[in-house]
Amino acid sequence: MAKITIYGKTYSLKSSSSEVSIEEAAAYVDAKMHELAGVGKKPPSLDLAVLAALNIAQETLQLQKKTQVKDQDQEEKIEQLVDALENELHNFEK
Repeated sequence: MAKITIYGKTYSLKSSSSEVSIEEAAAYVDAKMHELAGVGKKPPSLDLAVLAALNIAQETLQLQKKTQVKDQDQEEKIEQLVDALENELHNFEK
């Protein structure tokens, strides 16, 4: 059980990820909330949490889309290589 602090409030949580620590995620959320709080007047912490969640969701979706495009490009290149190899094998067998 980890104790983390986000925007001045402490939480006790158990992490479900082995790739990213809960402390690292909490620090990221905390930084986003402080970044948003620094713009204009200070909104309530719930509003900051929602804004931070939206920003983080947008970043995540952008990364997912970039990854999908990259994966599609790699699949197309692999298919082209397989086709080229099959053609060469077919020509070799003649």
